[in-house]
Amino acid sequence: MRLPAGVDSGVVRAARLAATGLRGAGPGDAPAVVDALLAVQGQELQPALWGVSRRVAPASRPGRAALNAALADGELLRTHVLRPTWHLVCPRDARWLLELTAPRVERLMASTERSWDLGDLGPGTDAVAAVVADGPRTRAEIKAELVARGVLASDAPGLAFTQMLMHAELQRLVISGPPPAGKELQHQSYAAFDDRVGAGYGPLGERFDAEDAVVELWRRYLPGRAFATVNDLRLWSDVTVRDLAPALAALVDAGDVVQVPGVGDLDGLTLVATAATAQAWADGGTVDDGGQEAAGGRPVADLLQAYDELLMSYRETRHVVLDPALPPADRAGAYVHSLAVDGVVAGRWRWPAGRTALDVQWLREPTAAERVALDAAVADLDAYLA
Repeated sequence: MRLPAGVDSGVVRAARLAATGLRGAGPGDAPAVVDALLAVQGQELQPALWGVSRRVAPASRPGRAALNAALADGELLRTHVLRPTWHLVCPRDARWLLELTAPRVERLMASTERSWDLGDLGPGTDAVAAVVADGPRTRAEIKAELVARGVLASDAPGLAFTQMLMHAELQRLVISGPPPAGKELQHQSYAAFDDRVGAGYGPLGERFDAEDAVVELWRRYLPGRAFATVNDLRLWSDVTVRDLAPALAALVDAGDVVQVPGVGDLDGLTLVATAATAQAWADGGTVDDGGQEAAGGRPVADLLQAYDELLMSYRETRHVVLDPALPPADRAGAYVHSLAVDGVVAGRWRWPAGRTALDVQWLREPTAAERVALDAAVADLDAYLA
């Protein structure tokens, strides 16, 4: 097997564009995209769904209605998991990911609750599960019912209700439900967890094993992320290095994963990748573009949602998508989303209220070719929103 002697930012960036699905032919539908990435961060829900759509094969790329329907129908689910924050996951992965990461999250939540003197939230959490037992309910409906049952004071701080909902999610009592009729874009609803997630632990089988779960975490994270460090996965998953290291060692011993030294501005770091990824990029790599690359070496612009996996999957090595000549991007106001040119952040943009001209803040003066590339990306967004 031929492996790279070392990888620099250029190779790592190109490999990540391909692995995260922004380049290449892409899977056939949105659930396959999320399955390939394991989890997709989704605080900004509609922009997150747009980000998923960009990774579907161009010939079958869905529009906004189809993405929202996939979430409503339960082909995709949204819940607090991993760090935790909102993530889109496939049903088969929801149970084992929560089992793996929820205990640590709940310990952190307990500290917050003590500092706010919120008391025992257990009765409220149980009441959340009881409210959705007969069918999905909106966030507002659940809150009103908790007040009516006397487990949530009408003047309680908003954090108390939020923590009750999060405990119910982490304890696998509730998960995202379908939106109310006529409000297809408003997904602040909850359903009984077991009504939306099948029995068992997906790829782990009928029984949960923590060590097997961490191995599975590595197996699923790396193919969709290309080259990454242990700390990248630690900060993405909130699983400790103490737990990640033995699982990584086992995969390296088995020959499934390799370790490659970083060079250039990655010097001193050890990056890990699947053996297949490392071999593919040993000589710079190639991508079956599936019609997504601009011809003639022209730039490609990507309208990335604020928490796109190209940005959020990494922490220690996120700088490979940043231009060191530019000041740190300002996320003030509504400009939270990132404009990337050939995988390097070059601006910010605002999610449009409708099919209107896109509001973009360049961080530097774009070239004429880059403006053309942005126009193409805006046209794709317009078609998606239509």
